[in-house]
Amino acid sequence: MDARELWRRLVFNLLITNTDDHLQNLGFLYDGSGFWRIAPAFDVNPMPGKLRESKTWLTEDAGPIDSVQMLLDACAYFALSKAEALLVLAEVLDAVLDWKQVALKPDVGLTQEELPDLEDAFEHDQTDQARKLLGRPMLRPDLEEETG
Repeated sequence: MDARELWRRLVFNLLITNTDDHLQNLGFLYDGSGFWRIAPAFDVNPMPGKLRESKTWLTEDAGPIDSVQMLLDACAYFALSKAEALLVLAEVLDAVLDWKQVALKPDVGLTQEELPDLEDAFEHDQTDQARKLLGRPMLRPDLEEETG
């Protein structure tokens, strides 16, 4: 279902700090049988630094996506139960936590020395919030209160 895939992408964008996640970076393809489907993801860029504000608003009232909890609270809008959303969150978190291994692959081409420059795009209060929601140990216990 495309609504579920959209939720997955919103979680992924938040967890990798893709601050350029505006709706113009969301495409649709005609499937030939009268339907439009969500296109493969594109223009996805992790952005290290302190500014984590998403360009995508969840709703007009809620404003920009700023937390895993915000997305979890809205999962029903994307045809997901809370239990299903937590399973998706676990899958996305596992993929994000593997970022160093992916970054070092030849087709990405980063070096070990470049990894610290990107670390806070992938390891921050929202990845810890996801860990906490999933009952996983937090890597940064100093953020326990912030993610509460």
